[in-house]
Parts: sequence; C-alpha cells; structure tokens
Amino acid sequence: MLAAFVGCAGVGKNTIIKELISLYPERYEIFPTLTTRAMREGEVEGNPYHFVTKERFRELIDEGEIYEWQIIHDNDYYGGSRQVLRHHLAGGKTLIKDIDVLGARTYKEKLSDITKILSVFLYVDNLNVLLDRMRLRGDNEENIQLRASRFPMEMETSKESDYMVSNDIIKDTTDEVNCLLMNENTYGGLYRPLDAAGIPSEAEIAIELQKLENGIAPSPVELVFNGSELLLKDGAAAYAAAKRKNAFIQKKIRTLTDTSLVSADITLADWARLMQIDA
Repeated sequence: MLAAFVGCAGVGKNTIIKELISLYPERYEIFPTLTTRAMREGEVEGNPYHFVTKERFRELIDEGEIYEWQIIHDNDYYGGSRQVLRHHLAGGKTLIKDIDVLGARTYKEKLSDITKILSVFLYVDNLNVLLDRMRLRGDNEENIQLRASRFPMEMETSKESDYMVSNDIIKDTTDEVNCLLMNENTYGGLYRPLDAAGIPSEAEIAIELQKLENGIAPSPVELVFNGSELLLKDGAAAYAAAKRKNAFIQKKIRTLTDTSLVSADITLADWARLMQIDA
C-alpha cells in the first residue's frame, strides 16, 4: 500500500511521517523519487531519492515507467517511477509519501493498477495556526502569505482524500494515523460503530442505499480513537451503505484519544456480514 500524505503548508506532514518511521521502522518507509541531480551531503541512496543518470531517466520515460516528471534546477529531472514503486512494495512495508494536495489524484489515476493508494489529509481548523508554524520554522513572510492564499483551495481539495486527520497534538496524530494505516492493511478500512452510535438497522441502511442510487454522495463519517481502535462516532448507516456499494466515503478523525470509548456489541466479522463484505 502507498499512503499519500497531503495537506496545507505548515500542517506537519513531514513531522508525522518521521514519527511513524522512527517508531515503526518495520512497518513504514519513504517512497523515494528519482532524480538526475548529484547526491548532496547527508543524503543516502533511496531516501528520499534514487539517483540516476539523465540517459537512464530518459530511457525510463520512453519505457513508460515514469508516471510523472519535471525538469527543475540546472536542467535536472525529477520524477516518480513505477519500477521503484514495485521494488519497494516487494519489501512488504507500507510506503509513505508527502505530496501536494493535487498529487494524490495523480497517484490514484496512474498507480492504482500496482497497489492500493490511500490519501491522508492532515489539517488544522485555524489558518493562523499554520501561519505561526511556518514562522517558527523560519519561512519568509512573502512565502507565508503565498501559502496562505492557497489555503481555501487546498481545503476544498481535501474532500477527495480518504481520511482527514486533525493534527493538533503530534503524539495523538501519530497514533491515529498508525491505527488507520494498520486497519487499512488488515481490515480494509473496516470500523465498528461507537457504543453510543449503535448498530444501524436494515431500514436505516436502505435509506442510505437509496440516496446512493439517486447519486447523492454520502457525507463524511467521523471516527474517534480509544487508544487501540478507531470507532465510528456517527454515520454508521451511511458507512454501511457505502461499503455495500463500494462507494467512496471520507473518514474524519477529529477527537483526541479517549480511552473510555468502547465499540458497539458486535464483532468485526458480524459487522462485516451486515455490510455484505468479507471480513
């Protein structure tokens, strides 16, 4: 699986990625980009780049192995390689990539034939939080204001992401993202409802199925984290209907870890059967 981390500038994508790889090196690794520029001090082959000659890069373009590329900085090539993706997937880890908000769309269009592509949008509710973070890391004010002007567009494109995760506290966000990635790998994004939310009836699911038939996209569902499991806070009927139809439904994680939360009294196997999917 390839998890594409997207979000506004300053939201902390690289911080969460570094935390995941530091805490779980056996589970995650960076999906590297190809480049023809020279290796710089402190870099190593394969993280975050594989270094190749311009001749080899052009050959890969001709062979159809490069799915996107550009020429920047002294006429050097940068691009993504299907060959590199297959090679790293063979290691059995979940690959992680920090890309811009439009990049996940390209990944899903061009790489879904190779592996599952998951988009995770990190966000904060307040633009000023992002601006403060950029100032703290030393960005110049002109660049900060340019990034701020992109905020509405970037938040609008978040609707395409599989998950939206509020990045307020690094530890909580890291734990939540690790949980959702483990769940996707093990259960394919199967989440039980919170006890307070209850198990949806067939009548409730039927209403949501009819909405899908009428072309009405389901509203995002909210997930909460109890320290070990992500649970549906609401929207269980819409979620079940979307699963039955294999329709897109976004998952949002808003709440901080609450160890008092418990799931409804239903096993994952029974919950899967309710949605008519394999557990």
